[in-house]
Amino acid sequence: MRYAFLLVATLVPFGVVLAEDPDFYAHWGDGKAELSSYKVVQPRYGELRSGYGVLVFVTEDINRETFIKVESPTPAKDRLYVLKLNNMLKFNTGIYDYSVMTSVFSAVEGLQGNRSFELCKITLSAQEWCGHVFEEVQMRQGRLQGALNSYFEREGRQRYELPAAGSFASEDHLLILVRELRGPILAAGEEQVVQLLPALWQLRALHRPRDLVQARLAKGHEERIEVGGDSLAAIPWRLATEGREKTIWVERAYPRRILAWRDSAGGRGELLVTLREPYWQLQSNVDEAFRARLQIP
Repeated sequence: MRYAFLLVATLVPFGVVLAEDPDFYAHWGDGKAELSSYKVVQPRYGELRSGYGVLVFVTEDINRETFIKVESPTPAKDRLYVLKLNNMLKFNTGIYDYSVMTSVFSAVEGLQGNRSFELCKITLSAQEWCGHVFEEVQMRQGRLQGALNSYFEREGRQRYELPAAGSFASEDHLLILVRELRGPILAAGEEQVVQLLPALWQLRALHRPRDLVQARLAKGHEERIEVGGDSLAAIPWRLATEGREKTIWVERAYPRRILAWRDSAGGRGELLVTLREPYWQLQSNVDEAFRARLQIP
């Protein structure tokens, strides 16, 4: 792949939607999910590991109070229409394997109906042969309320609370925001200083405390990158914190898929295949053919 990035520093209010894309409900309200598979390289224990990832984007209703999926008759006023991202990562470390899933729930019309794509909740589950970890973070009245439950003694059970007003951003949530599905959040060449909650998997893998760090998020100018033998127009987004940088390339054309990413630790991912299917209905043995189409084991 060929990468380039131009950074111009201009501060703008983070998360301001400049124009609404009229295609959102027509595209995302079709009763299907977007399934994108990726060839992934993941750093772990001082070495780079080959693996694969799947990003699942789908809309659904959750309960406004509990942030849990609605599966029973619930009045419209008690529902939130969200875009959910399930971010799956699979890789091996020697004899044993890792299975990591991060779920992000983003309110399409905002929590109060005044801003698109506000974060509701993030959950992380990580499993390997030693044990497993579950973590949940919810947005409550401008603050993050987190709970960590881990097999490992040094992590154990933790409860924490962090401020999340103003320039707050979540690295996990950025995979939704940078797609700009209802209009741009930054103009090309602009940059925003944010108070960042790093990706929950990043915090888990590096055994870092749950805290916000100052970061710079910048939107680059359109460029072309090679993905799977195709040359695609892409918008690069750069996230920089002290000692760490990450770039995400987003397809220029709607629905603006995540094409690739790369970080300064050697981690990277490249799009393999995108399908649009109601995956929850594809449960038969014959439906394993869809895994072959996604080029995943």
